[in-house]
Parts: sequence; C-alpha cells; structure tokens
Amino acid sequence: MLAHWGGGLPFYELMPEVAKGMANVYYDTAASPYLYSKKIYAIVSEIVGVKKILFGTDFPLLSPRKYFQELEGSGLSKEDQRKILGLNLSNLLALDSGTDG
Repeated sequence: MLAHWGGGLPFYELMPEVAKGMANVYYDTAASPYLYSKKIYAIVSEIVGVKKILFGTDFPLLSPRKYFQELEGSGLSKEDQRKILGLNLSNLLALDSGTDG
C-alpha cells in the first residue's frame, strides 16, 4: 500500500506496462485534502479501479470528517464510497464483512 495516493503514481498506471507491474499495489487517501481536489477519488477510481483505493487519514493532523465530506462530494456512488471506507480493506485482508464487496 502506498500512502498519500502514492505521490501521484496511479496516473502512471495509464501505461499498460506500469499497470501490469502495479497489479498488487493499493493507494490510500491520506493527505487528500492537502494535495488534491476531491476529483482525485473519481479520477483514480477510473484509472486503477475503486478496489485499489483504501481509506487513510493523517489523523490527528486532520479530522476524518474532512475526508468523509470530500468523498461524499466526489461523485462516486455510495457503494464505491463504502468500498473505499472499509470494504476494500476487508476484502484485501479476507475479512468477512457480511457483504460481497
């Protein structure tokens, strides 16, 4: 997992050879409000797939509430938001969340 959206690395996954090499790499949302507009969620979801995005914060530097607000305004579906907020990590760790995520 790469923190802070991998420093912009997801954008390089537009190159097929990079995407192939990064197949098992995940990105967290920490520092989003400091580094990117809320568009980052939808754009990276389109590039790498929502399943590769994991919720992360820089708490206590910034409250998780700010991340929740940005995610709600990102244009992603509620289901994709739920995936980012925990279902993706649960699936990655093979935890039973009671749903198919």
